Amino acid sequence: MAHPNEEMIQDFRKAVAQLVPLTPKTIRDEAMQLADDLAENESSTAEQIRQALVYVGKKEFPYRKAYQELCAGDEEARLQELVLGKLDESVKVKMEPVVKYGVHILDFVKSSQFEALLSDDDRSQVDREIHAAHDVLDRQCDERAAARRGTYDELVARWTATQEHIQQMIEVLRGMADRDPEYRDDILARVQQFENGWSMVEVDPTVDDVQKEITYWTGVLSEDDEDSATE
Repeated sequence: MAHPNEEMIQDFRKAVAQLVPLTPKTIRDEAMQLADDLAENESSTAEQIRQALVYVGKKEFPYRKAYQELCAGDEEARLQELVLGKLDESVKVKMEPVVKYGVHILDFVKSSQFEALLSDDDRSQVDREIHAAHDVLDRQCDERAAARRGTYDELVARWTATQEHIQQMIEVLRGMADRDPEYRDDILARVQQFENGWSMVEVDPTVDDVQKEITYWTGVLSEDDEDSATE
């Protein structure tokens, strides 16, 4: 019998499987155990699964960001080179936007031109080669990160500090909710959105996004204070 929240459980397992290779084994093992425990307990709720995703997400965040920063520099160009180098000439000549005008291949496959210019077999070949290129780049990135372990560790430390700073900013925003009952629920809703962003399956909160929210509510609350003072 499937778990009542089977889709969320599967999303959790998929996120665990996609943890970057240099994620500490302790974090990976704990995440796998959490997923197993939640799956085995039919009474585990969607909220409990969400909290587990946030819990693990906070732990893996600095390792993922460090890994991405170390490997992302020229990845798009290298992926395009790998794919084009493997495609049949008969397929490449149909990919004029990519070959002649420099459109990136990942953007091309999402466009209507991909289906319009290429046959089913051509598109299948492109998809296969993109998948194969990702595998090659992942291996190269693993090797690069391992060879530059000192740099990687420094990036982990920097992203850990960034994460702590973002969390402190979220707490500042949370504290602003107590300044005016009228806006309390709205501010706390935004706080919850940022907290949910730590989840392994959500978009990361950023310094800029949280700062914009703080700036916005500082202005709103200041205007409200001024209005109260003049009444």
